[in-house]
Amino acid sequence: MDTELWYNASDVYEAWRLLLSAGAELGSSPAFLYDLVDVTRQAAQQLVSDYYLSIRQAFQSHALPELLTAGGVLVYDLLPDLDRLLSSHSLFLLGRWLENARAMATSDREAEQYELNARNQVTLWGPSGNILDYANKQLGGLVLDYYSVRWSLFVSVLVESLNSGRPFHQDQFNQAVFQVERGFIYNKKRYPAVPAGDTMEISRKLFLKYYPSALRRSLAGPA
Repeated sequence: MDTELWYNASDVYEAWRLLLSAGAELGSSPAFLYDLVDVTRQAAQQLVSDYYLSIRQAFQSHALPELLTAGGVLVYDLLPDLDRLLSSHSLFLLGRWLENARAMATSDREAEQYELNARNQVTLWGPSGNILDYANKQLGGLVLDYYSVRWSLFVSVLVESLNSGRPFHQDQFNQAVFQVERGFIYNKKRYPAVPAGDTMEISRKLFLKYYPSALRRSLAGPA
């Protein structure tokens, strides 16, 4: 995938640092907390791209240990951390998005259809992925149960390719991941519409965990 940015990644990391430094003074402000989630979310997205590049390079170099390391951090650390952050704010919840859709209905049957449409809109946008990811959102619940599962499948397929010596086939992967995507739309799982966790504390933990290496990579530029 294309990971090129039109802005300096280091600027986002610096904004993240400055927002957290103002937390003691502004932490009770709803507008501040929204911005903190939004900037932390963007910083995490940049990190996703970084790990993807590491995964791709490891695969192309037939470096299985490096692929497992980068893939493991992405799937089992970064994406769950991002989901916890998003789940701490009411405006970044998949459950809220789905409940708002259901609230427009005049019957139970209509509510089910509206929820199905709401799930489709932020994922496949069409019965066959007609405009896949066109309206993608980073929402608590969606990151963990949709994007993380897609990434996990991607890493697993690459690992299997290196282990077996068989080449990676994009078309076959697309067919497999489509089943994951459709499965999410129809899973009928209920998602919380009320936030959980301390936004400031979660963002601070992510900062301490990822900021130093992220800043080094962004300042170093492309390898």
